Amino acid sequence: MKTDIPRYAILGGGRLARHLRHYFTLLGLPCSVWARNPDPALNSHPISGNTNDCAERLHATVQEASHVLLLVSDDAIASLPKRYPILRSKTLLHCSGALGIPGIAGAHPLMSFGPDLYDLETYQRIPFMLDQGLVMSELLPGLPNPSNNIAVEHKAQYHALCVMAGNFPQILWQSITQRFGELGMADGVLEPYLRQVLENFLANPGNALTGPLSRDDQGTIARNLQSLQGDALQPLYQSFVEFHSAERKSAEQKSVELQEAQS
Repeated sequence: MKTDIPRYAILGGGRLARHLRHYFTLLGLPCSVWARNPDPALNSHPISGNTNDCAERLHATVQEASHVLLLVSDDAIASLPKRYPILRSKTLLHCSGALGIPGIAGAHPLMSFGPDLYDLETYQRIPFMLDQGLVMSELLPGLPNPSNNIAVEHKAQYHALCVMAGNFPQILWQSITQRFGELGMADGVLEPYLRQVLENFLANPGNALTGPLSRDDQGTIARNLQSLQGDALQPLYQSFVEFHSAERKSAEQKSVELQEAQS
């Protein structure tokens, strides 16, 4: 169907579906929603009670849509158009950061979606990582977000890096916060430090590191490791020391090679 205003449908009942539905509403874009869960809050069309209720609701949800976002689990994305033929006449999108799926365009929002909804400005800043060759204005018309393209063969690595950047620090901070409590530290005492660390990194990613690793202070590093004897954090600390050393040597080697190539 041709229309000047895109009409979106979202299939899925998870956090991302909730956030994008809210974003479309803030933008004034028509959007209907469907989920396997019959909860009325997750569905634009009422529950009929028929044995084929799930399919009937889906058909009604996407009937007038031009663009359908398949926000279900990665393993279920490819099967939906096979199960529901009506989807094959729509512009189909998935938001998996790791998968390339033939016939379904990939548009991964590079953002962490928490339990609370965001404001319009936050949503508009989210960059979308589109499969190679796709154009944001055609794939998600009406959304003013920045976008980048990524080759499908690089998506698994890209997603692994996203997981590490967005989750690994939190796992570490959770463990350290717990240990601070065990040492008798007040709740929230780490917050100013963590906020400043992040601000320093965002302002100057290549020169924000502080502490013994940045100074190559082997004495302090050794004492740190000794103090963590018997703690599961000790091998993690050692791994970061070794990783940082390897990364630094690699950067130095690349710098030498670049200088030689330019001479």
